[in-house]
Amino acid sequence: MSRQNPDAQVAKKPPAVKSKESDADNLQLDEGNAQRSSRVVAAAVRMELSIQALGPALAAIETPVSPQLARSLQATENAWREIREEFGLLSSTELSRAVGSSSPNRSYASDQRTAGNLLAVKRPGGMKYPGFQIDPHEHTIRPVMRPLLAAAAQAGRSEGGLAMWMVSPNGYLDGDRPVDRLDSDPESAVEAAKDSFGVRW
Repeated sequence: MSRQNPDAQVAKKPPAVKSKESDADNLQLDEGNAQRSSRVVAAAVRMELSIQALGPALAAIETPVSPQLARSLQATENAWREIREEFGLLSSTELSRAVGSSSPNRSYASDQRTAGNLLAVKRPGGMKYPGFQIDPHEHTIRPVMRPLLAAAAQAGRSEGGLAMWMVSPNGYLDGDRPVDRLDSDPESAVEAAKDSFGVRW
């Protein structure tokens, strides 16, 4: 039976050395967790703010509001916010400035709307004009808006209804949104409006 030499050093494993890749992976995981946590907190804050805003409004209504109606109203509001983010919802002076007026004024937008060239929607803060109606290269109201508005009016569609239709995928346009055809093929958007609204001229 052999005895261990007491003088012999017990071999120790060297401490594991963290690789730079491992540190980077851990850092990415930490950043990913922080981002997810931040999104969760932001969503919770938005929900709380929504409850604070909607609660009193719903409480002020005498008749019960169905969940379906509440969901529909919220979906519509979300759609307006998406239009605002993508195209802008311009005030009358902003619209006047967008078409290159050296002295922006409120009457230009009102006059163009009265003439049937421009659609407007009522939003908090007054009438707003979806920015997709402006040709950014020519700095003019797109001529296609006139026949689109005429088709909507003939079918009894509101200006807001037309705006929502223009940003929705359309089967007559192979799934494109009418707004996506305003530069490349505005006539197809007009034909799709006639077909969608059941208008025959």
